[in-house]
Parts: sequence; C-alpha cells; structure tokens
Amino acid sequence: MKRNMYLTGWLLLGIWLLNACKSSEKTTAAALPALSAAEILKRAVAAAGGDTWQRPQTLVLQGTADFFPDGRQDMKMHFDKYAMYRVYPPENDEAHKANGRVRFDAAEGDSVFFKLAFDGKTSSTYLAPKAKPYEKHFAWSNNFGFGIIRFADSPGFRLDLLANDQVEGFPCYFIQITDPKQSKTLFAIDAKNFYIRMVGFDTEVGYHYRIYSDFKQAPNVSFLQPTRVRLYFEGAKWMDIHWKQFAVNQPIDPQVFVAAGK
Repeated sequence: MKRNMYLTGWLLLGIWLLNACKSSEKTTAAALPALSAAEILKRAVAAAGGDTWQRPQTLVLQGTADFFPDGRQDMKMHFDKYAMYRVYPPENDEAHKANGRVRFDAAEGDSVFFKLAFDGKTSSTYLAPKAKPYEKHFAWSNNFGFGIIRFADSPGFRLDLLANDQVEGFPCYFIQITDPKQSKTLFAIDAKNFYIRMVGFDTEVGYHYRIYSDFKQAPNVSFLQPTRVRLYFEGAKWMDIHWKQFAVNQPIDPQVFVAAGK
C-alpha cells in the first residue's frame, strides 16, 4: 500500500515538474530582463569576440551544403565543396550591398554549381545550367546583411527593440538595425549567452532569414563562428550549410576575388 502511495506521489511530482517546465518555456521569452537595444548590441559584440570580431580583417569558411531549390526536399542537391572567402571593409553604411571583397564557391565533386565573386569594384558570376533559374536568390543583396551589426554602434544608425521571442527554443531579444541608407535588418540575440541566432531582411525574392547554430571559437583569435547556417526564403529552407573549418585574419590571395570563371 505504502509502495503504491510512494509511486503515485512520484508520478504526480513528475507531472507537476513537466507542466512547470512547459509553463516556464512559454513565459521565459516574454519575461526577459529589460535591456535597451544598445545594451543588447554591446553584449552581442562582446560575446562574439569583442574588437577582433567587430573589425576582422579576413575570414575563410570551408565545408558542405545542402541546397533545396524552391524549398523542395525532392530537388535537394548536395555540395561537398562549399566555401566563402572574405576581406572585410573598414566601413559600411548599407546592409544589403556588396562591400569589401568576397567569393562563394559551390560544387559537387568536379561539377561547379556556382562561383560568385566581388573584388571590391566588379562582380563576376558563373552559374551552371542547374543554378541559372535561381540567379536572383544568389544576388549580393541576399548574401549581405549579417555584417551590418558590426557597424550598428556608428553614427547614422538606428536601433529599435522589438518583441522578445524564441529561436529554436532559445529565448531571444530581437533588435532591428536601420542603416544610414534606411535598410532594415532584424537580429535575434540569445538572452542567455548573447549569441546571434538569427538575421532577417526583405529581398526582391521574398523575406529572407538565416538561423545560426553550432558555435565554435577560433583557435587563434577571439572570434565566435556559427558552424551551421540555414537559409530561408518566405519560410521555406533553401540551404543548410555546415562549415567544417574556418580561419580568421589569415592572408587571402587577391586573385581569389578576380573573375569567377568555371
């Protein structure tokens, strides 16, 4: 009899704890400590690496990616070679415009899907026949946006605090950055560790957002890198990127950014 009473007691306690956890999950994002958008930005920069992260020189990312045209699972393509090479600009006043120098490569084996390059003045693009129908999705205006947070404490920028919410179950502060050219970019900042978990903005092919996860510290400098990035258009996942290795502030041959031929 006592044994049954103990079992019933433990069962009721377990149910109560489960419901309490669910209730807590529902209210956590809404009940975050009050912080200004400027303070959230300051903490996000510090969590990402401080001055080194805010004004890096270069970044090289290499890994793999799955591409889902139109968000369709049955059209999935896998790139076993996916890379980004980046030379950062010293200044930036427009979030969704190419700046500095940058290059993206996507390939499956020896089959190149695309090469996109910007040398600081001129863009060059190679698109395989399978990539050409999605040319607008590879426009620089869709690839640039995240970096503007590095300059958001500069004169001419506006910060707005939006409603708290969650990203993948992580309670987040949401801030909106309006640059001097009046482009708006939304950022979700983890309320616990202040990692940047999401960025979102309007594009000519619909609303675009990215979710960041699997954060790792660079071995040589203070720099936090999300090693998984998922890209969405109008709510559908278009790409799932896994960065296998990355290097910060290492020299990049300027020829990397010249003419993205096949």
